[in-house]
Amino acid sequence: MGGGDLRAARRYARALFHIALKGGQQDAVAQNLDDITQAAKTSPDLMNVLRHPRITRERKKALLHHIFEGRVQPVVENFLFLVIEKDRAGILPNIAEQFRELLDEQRREMDAEAVTAVPLTDAQTDALRLRLEAATGYKIRLHTRVDDAILAGLMVRVGDKLYDGSVVAQLQRIEEQLRQVKVS
Repeated sequence: MGGGDLRAARRYARALFHIALKGGQQDAVAQNLDDITQAAKTSPDLMNVLRHPRITRERKKALLHHIFEGRVQPVVENFLFLVIEKDRAGILPNIAEQFRELLDEQRREMDAEAVTAVPLTDAQTDALRLRLEAATGYKIRLHTRVDDAILAGLMVRVGDKLYDGSVVAQLQRIEEQLRQVKVS
């Protein structure tokens, strides 16, 4: 997705978020957008139709109305129609992602991923989550995975930040330091 599409997705998501917030519908709208994104992923033909230049906007709206009638909030259906009018159907999944980020920001929640060489115990996972929450001020949804390539230690990604405390990273830093040492 190009930078212009990302900016457009953010603008659309912000506008929809403010409307949903006024009506207290942000959770329902987020779920509707997730459902629409899932429908687009499971049916590539749907996105092809919505992007097709020879299919009229009216037919596209009628198709969306048929598919999502009674399954989405009226504000979401109207929003879909606006996106069709503006020929922006291709960025619907990105709009949903941006909307979810706005909702997370409002709730002060975020995802984090911890990668370890061996599985963490429940107590270790809880302790790590609590430390991350204290450090960020956000409620953390912690996802863990095992990757034996890191040998030992821990790598944690929170938002766009990576904290690498793995043995592999430590060895790489030592190696780099040794390369910089001048031998006489």
